[in-house]
Amino acid sequence: MELETLKIKIPKELLIGIEKGKFVEDIKLFTAMKLYEEGVLSLGKAAVLAGENEEEFMKALSEHRIDVIRYPKDELDEEREFLKGMK
Repeated sequence: MELETLKIKIPKELLIGIEKGKFVEDIKLFTAMKLYEEGVLSLGKAAVLAGENEEEFMKALSEHRIDVIRYPKDELDEEREFLKGMK
C-alpha cells in the first residue's frame, strides 16, 4: 500500500500536556470515524486509516455512538414489515 504523508500545523499551546503520538493516533481515529459516518470510506478502509482492525474499529464506532450497520430507510421499513408478519 502506497502511503502519503500529510503535514498539519497545530499551535504549540494546544499541545501542552498532550503526548504527540497519542494526538496523532486520535486524529487518525476521529477522522476515520467521521469519514465512515459520512459514507466516504467503507468500514475496512476506515479501519485501515484508524490503524485498527475492523473489530477494534467497530468497537470505537459503537463507543462514540456511530452506527456500525447502516440501513437505508426503505430497507429498514421493509425489514420491519417482514418481521411484523413473522408474529
